Amino acid sequence: MTAEPQIPVRRGVVFAARQRLPPRLATAGLVVFLSILVVGAVAPHVISGSVVREVAFSGKLAPPDAHHWFGTDDYGRDLFSMVLLAANLDLSAALSVVGAAVLIGVLLGALAGFLRRLDQPLMRITDVFLSIPSLVLAMAIASVLGRSIANLSIALVFVWWPIYCRLMRGQVLSEKEKPYVKALTTLGVGPLRMIFRHIIPNAIFPVVARAAADVGLILITMAALSYIGFGPGPYVPEWGSLIAAGQAYIFQAPWLVLFPGAAIFLTSLSLNLVGDWARDAFDPRLRG
Repeated sequence: MTAEPQIPVRRGVVFAARQRLPPRLATAGLVVFLSILVVGAVAPHVISGSVVREVAFSGKLAPPDAHHWFGTDDYGRDLFSMVLLAANLDLSAALSVVGAAVLIGVLLGALAGFLRRLDQPLMRITDVFLSIPSLVLAMAIASVLGRSIANLSIALVFVWWPIYCRLMRGQVLSEKEKPYVKALTTLGVGPLRMIFRHIIPNAIFPVVARAAADVGLILITMAALSYIGFGPGPYVPEWGSLIAAGQAYIFQAPWLVLFPGAAIFLTSLSLNLVGDWARDAFDPRLRG
């Protein structure tokens, strides 16, 4: 029996690093994002969860000082603690949405691109999802499921998976025309083995680059939906909900909007810088 040839697979991080080292802006963005990620991961272990329910109306709307670095909100809660706790919740949710959407999109996109009988049905399903404006679709699903960060994340997965599915399908259609795929077909390699062992590892890099940039966009979308009332309630620290709660006091206590907004801005900016570099590093059309 003829042995299956060894197909060289481009290894994401090593391959990209050899092609183009991260520029200074991307490095700075990565440092900022990792710092926020670490702070968010540590925050629940050093800040008591009871701070969310500790109401002190005598100290409400206090400006930033040595005791309350970001001031206090309309319940008298320490805003610095709330913003740090929200970092954990928002980043965990955004990364989970991207991970789930990429997993679903890559699997279905690879099957649609390689197996002709599945192409049309799967593409028509993605057309239905993509024909509806993303915010409208997310609001409709979130309103049916109810107000919670988990339900909001599920709604955003429904919005994002068709994007990755179409992107992966296009990559697979291009990849399956290469000589090594025809050689494997001649040797009798099964379609599922070919898809998961050879085609997906070689075609997934543009999806990875897109996903890196989409984390920031999902974070902004999640904050926007929370702001208009589709996120968790006031006793769940979340950046969009904090901004929504502070808008009534924007002239009296502008720090209620400033600090959560700055957290969203810095996180999204850092992810966009990293995503731009990842796109340039992984996209063969831009590598030259």
